Amino acid sequence: MATTAGLRPLPVSDEDIAAYRRDGAVLIRNLLSRDELALLEAGIEQGRKQPSAMYSRYQGASGSGETIIDQLPSKRSPMLHRLFEESPVAELAARMMGSPSAQLVLDQIFYKEAGEVVPTPWHQDTPFLNVRGNDLARIWLPCDPSPRDVAIQVVRGSHLWNVIYSTSTTTSTEPANVVKADEGDAFSYDGVGGDDLPAIPDIDNHSDSFEILSWDVEPGDAVVFHGNILHGARGKASHPQRRRALAALFGGPQLRYHHPAGHGMPLPGGESDRPIAEGAPIGDHPDVFPVIWRESGAA
Repeated sequence: MATTAGLRPLPVSDEDIAAYRRDGAVLIRNLLSRDELALLEAGIEQGRKQPSAMYSRYQGASGSGETIIDQLPSKRSPMLHRLFEESPVAELAARMMGSPSAQLVLDQIFYKEAGEVVPTPWHQDTPFLNVRGNDLARIWLPCDPSPRDVAIQVVRGSHLWNVIYSTSTTTSTEPANVVKADEGDAFSYDGVGGDDLPAIPDIDNHSDSFEILSWDVEPGDAVVFHGNILHGARGKASHPQRRRALAALFGGPQLRYHHPAGHGMPLPGGESDRPIAEGAPIGDHPDVFPVIWRESGAA
């Protein structure tokens, strides 16, 4: 599944890369072509109509609003598989990380229906994952307009705090308004990670103490954010348009494998035929973490 450099010039400047490394997130305008955006939309719609056994569905406590999350859709969708192979998405992740290659760690569909917007509580991806390290970039690809009042938001610089937080989000004021409606039988967020990690700061009630970044995002844009950053999205009583996105998480070859407490997220290549040692570089295990992009001449 690996590709090499040279598909087309990336719309990324040195300033974008510096902002990503300093702030932990940056918006890249017009990353996807019209054809690539069509692949993205078709793949997400296929995933919505034919969910895997790893989906989760959330609603507001009132029963309105709906968010569907599904795991590893690129393994099932030819359109999303093509998107990874033919678009600059993985190369973008590698450039931001300063890595010679980009391996898939996780990809997910997020499908939010029109109407009430269910908030996404502040959280950090790291404690959910089977990897640890700094070479970890998330690419958020929307196929619908998403104004900043409901778009993804991040705590600027929190990827540099050198803290891995608990998977519990009960410190926020909003998650009490969110309930899990149902889920598939092959994966559950319940029991992912451990409960012995520090609590997430109460960002909602102390917002003056944090610098929050968010953007008005259009189809074809990409929000790139560090895998260790605190992020979430606000709720809203009503929004007139559905919002669909693919979020892909890539790692560099020196990212380290981690045996999580409880159970971890599903692995993109499935379980390895041979045990992976704690701390092993994922570059040694491309069968589990497939190489999506590799720089020309890189080993």
